[in-house]
Amino acid sequence: MKQIFQLIAGSALLLVLVACHAPATGNTSAAMQLKVYNVPPAKTDEVNKALSSALRDKASVSTAGPGKLLVYAPRDAQTSIGKAMESLDNAAEKQAAPVQVGVHFWVVDGQSGAGSDDPALKDLVGSLSSLRQTVGPLHFHLDQAAALVGTSSENGSLVTADGPYTRSFYFHIETIAGNTARLRLSYEDNGGHGLGKLDTHIDATFGQYIVLAQAPGACPQPPTNTSAATCANKPAMRLLVVQVDRLPAKA
Repeated sequence: MKQIFQLIAGSALLLVLVACHAPATGNTSAAMQLKVYNVPPAKTDEVNKALSSALRDKASVSTAGPGKLLVYAPRDAQTSIGKAMESLDNAAEKQAAPVQVGVHFWVVDGQSGAGSDDPALKDLVGSLSSLRQTVGPLHFHLDQAAALVGTSSENGSLVTADGPYTRSFYFHIETIAGNTARLRLSYEDNGGHGLGKLDTHIDATFGQYIVLAQAPGACPQPPTNTSAATCANKPAMRLLVVQVDRLPAKA
């Protein structure tokens, strides 16, 4: 019942008013009225209990099926009950509105030694500085950035190609609670760049930059097997950084 009273965000007060305004049990002259109210189907039983508790012996509340309540109560009490049900409908619609989320990926190479970071990584400076404190002097270069958008309970993917090789990004938003989203994230690169595949679940605070994975750097595989792979500046490591943002609601 407490959960329902919190859900309707103010209707609890209206329900108390219903109980206060209804006539005493012994007053048989009050005009009684039977009304049907629509409620969120998943909350039918909980709302029934909340109303029954507030009204006690001054009214009769029963379930007429999922999403419908029959209330037999004094006519003046029905006005307050109607306001409570309207508030419940509004709160349920607001709660059910999908949350739009942006998922940002950065594929970053770290080179050994001091140097300037890629200006494109300025937003990641905090995360990269923390990594430097752990592993020593490094400077970083952005290899690729990708951004995907979805709403709660949705998934999205992006596949890019570099010659014969592909790189894929995938997300699925499982739940959103407050400022935290639980997601499944996947990444795959078949070009042999040092970070080949990842499939994980995370709880991400909106706006937080997360170093999702790191692996030793590697030279990319050659297009054919006729020659050994070579690269002039083999990175010391490859990172996958992610950020999840709550986007403004659509008008």
